Formats: sequence, structure tokens, C-alpha cells
Amino acid sequence: MSPTECQVEVTANREIAPSYFSMRLVGPRLLARFRPGQFLMLGWTDGLDPLLPRPMSIRRARQFKVQSSKFQAQKDSSTNPKPEAWIAEVEILYKVCGRGTTLLAAMRPGRLLRALGPLGNGFEIPRHATEVFLVAGGIGAPPIAALAEGLAVRRASCETKMTVFLGGRSKADLLCTVDLKRAGAKIHVATEDGSAGYKGLVTERLEQHLHTPHPTPHTRLYACGPHPMLAALASIAEKYELPYQASLEAGMACGFGACMGCVVPVKGGGRDLSASQAGRTYRLVCKDGPVFDARDVLWSIPSIRSTDRIGQTDRI
Repeated sequence: MSPTECQVEVTANREIAPSYFSMRLVGPRLLARFRPGQFLMLGWTDGLDPLLPRPMSIRRARQFKVQSSKFQAQKDSSTNPKPEAWIAEVEILYKVCGRGTTLLAAMRPGRLLRALGPLGNGFEIPRHATEVFLVAGGIGAPPIAALAEGLAVRRASCETKMTVFLGGRSKADLLCTVDLKRAGAKIHVATEDGSAGYKGLVTERLEQHLHTPHPTPHTRLYACGPHPMLAALASIAEKYELPYQASLEAGMACGFGACMGCVVPVKGGGRDLSASQAGRTYRLVCKDGPVFDARDVLWSIPSIRSTDRIGQTDRI
């Protein structure tokens, strides 16, 4: 489905943890038709500073009817009640880490933003998957929580066991825990400073879990977070023969493949070849991702400059 370019209105914007914010936006109905892992490009409506929009993962979206809306293509200027219209409410979670996100954090309800989306490719869950491991690091939690909620809906017809491994530098960096529990996932927590759960890296906690029992043939691994975490998970997935989809991070200027600023090296000669044997080519995180089959990515080759997540490369 083609992305929608539109104006959206901020309806809520609150701090949910130190430096982490939840923002709700309302706009055209098509914004609600997203797959977990897709994102929006958010820009400003007043002036050219900041010039570039910011990519933001979609945490959740819903559509609903209203009696009247400023997002209708044509407004009824008469005194008669305006007809019902469908609109979308979209939630994003972001971390304040630069000028753009600082400006977002200061926005109050009623402010308008420019939006383009949903963009990119989301996660894919095969019908025969009976167990999934979901790994999230820091601000990578929102798309993983969206995926867990999507899996919870499908469990009515296809039972899928969900186990989440949630990591962060400290307890303050652990996001979406309540939502993940509500979705029916079993959660394992790891923090680098030991303030919650296992003291160490979330990848270490996953590998501890994988020792016993051994994953079933229909087990899948999904992850979103910092590049070093995703690369470490690729080795674990190969060791335990786990199909693995990773949502990559990147700084973006356009979100649809025009600027060529979010390239990632991938195997050019087929995924069955090793990194030394395979030819190298490049894909775009915004257009070909952000979700990739981890077997295709050349993790050992220096890639795009990365930070904590899509939407957090915010130093410009």
C-alpha cells in the first residue's frame, strides 16, 4: 500500500521515563494500516528549521469514527452536522537525544506536524511458527511490542508461544513491559548495570535460555535495537539454526530511497555463501528494510552510522 503524506495533530505528548516520551497523533485513516516494524517520517510545518524530518517507529495505530474532523478533504460550512469520518490515531515512542527530538518533546496538544508513512517493510511471521523469541534493546522495544500485540491477536486461531528478552543500560531504559505482559509474553529482563533482572547484556540472557531446552524446528527470532546487539544475535541465530529477522537502525533524510543515505551491506552472491565468499552489494534501510533477514546482512562490514534506533539519529 502506498504511504500517505499528510498533516497530523499532536493529541498527547508525555514523558514515560527519563528522556523517553510517548506521542499520539491523529490523521488520515490510511496511517493506521501498518505492519509492526514500519515507521513514519515526521517533519515540522512551521519554517525550514529543522530542515529534515525524523524517522519514528510506529508503536501502535488504530482507526475510529468521528463526527467531524479537520482532516476531512472538504469541510461542511453549513450549520448541519458534519458526516462521520474515519481517522487514525498513531502512537510513537522516542528518546530525546538531539535537537529534533528536543523540539518534539516540547510540543503540546494541538500542534501540527508533517507525516509520511507507513514506510518500509515490517516483520513477517510464517503461519507454521509455534514459538518466537523477541529481543528488544532500549528504544527498539516499541516495534517489538507492536509485533507481540499482533501475535496475540492471531493466537486465537494459531497458538504461538512468545518469549521476550528486554534489555537496556539500566531499569529506566526498559520500555513496554506492561504491554508485553498484556500480550501474553513471558519476559526476561537484562540491564548492564544490574538495576533490574540479569546483570549483563540481553544477548547473554538469550543464550542462557537457549541452552535448555533446544529450540523447536518452528522457532523464530525477531529483534530490534542497537547494531552491536543485532550483530551478536546473528551469531547466536546461526549457532542454534534459528531463522532471524532484524530491524536495523539508520539516519534518514527522506524515508523512501531518494537520498541514498541509509545503505547497509548485504550478500550479493546468495545467502548460502560466507561473508568472505559472497560478493557485496547494498540495500536501503528505509526502502528494503528496516526489517531484514539477518542471513543476508554482512554484519562484519562497517555500515551506516547507527545509534539506538530508527528515529534516534538526531544530531543535525
